[in-house]
Amino acid sequence: MVRTLLIRGMLAGALAGLVGFVFAHTFGEPPVDAAIAFESYVEYDLHHEEPEEEIVSRPLQSTAGLTTGVLIYGTALGGFFGLVFAIAYGRLGGLGARGTAAVLGLLGFVAIYLVPFLKYPPNPPSVGDGDTIQFRTLLYLTLLVASIAAMVLAVRLQRRLALRYDAWNATLIASAVYVVVMGICCALLPGYNEVPQQALPSVIDAVTDLDVTFPPTVLWAFRVASLGLQVVMWLTLSLVFGALARRVLEPDPAATRVRTARIAVPAQKV
Repeated sequence: MVRTLLIRGMLAGALAGLVGFVFAHTFGEPPVDAAIAFESYVEYDLHHEEPEEEIVSRPLQSTAGLTTGVLIYGTALGGFFGLVFAIAYGRLGGLGARGTAAVLGLLGFVAIYLVPFLKYPPNPPSVGDGDTIQFRTLLYLTLLVASIAAMVLAVRLQRRLALRYDAWNATLIASAVYVVVMGICCALLPGYNEVPQQALPSVIDAVTDLDVTFPPTVLWAFRVASLGLQVVMWLTLSLVFGALARRVLEPDPAATRVRTARIAVPAQKV
């Protein structure tokens, strides 16, 4: 059964990746193009640096490269989701397959993406110092691990409290504990701001005064698109996987009787 759920999770994740590609290509690529134009403006027009030869062209990055990336990510995420579902199914109260998938999707999105996003939001190209990338990655992974661990503890706490209180109050208490723990973690971990102090060229409708910082509209659009991509992928994964898992774990009795009647062989008379 675990193998069956794993395969269905990967299929649901691949579909979520396809939906994510459409979203990312539509809403995520424009701010990326604007950020790349800014980077080119600073390096080539202001600093007069020689342009580097592109290993992979920008059109290829935004099509085949983007498709490959989101498909691999979605498939891997779906496989992991299927394994976690196999462990959690039947342990979250009276939730069925679709309810369990929906709850896991919400908890996973909050723990794996939303909380780290609030502390360390993603940046488009030209934002960030290459010399600090290892430090920034370490901070992000530290917060990610802490968020996942705190979410697991919160779920276990909710199950224990549900034996003493009703499910609603137990959920509220466990949620409050998670928020407090992650608030402390976010407060203890250092922040960083590496937005370059340059202006975007007027070709993308920004001011040209060199004292103006990186356009906040481009940064905001990129981060909103990144958040929207994760929402779309997690939502698609949860809904599709819930439907696929339900067909395996909770088959329709009427449909089962029909299939049984079709394959039944009548007894032969002697």
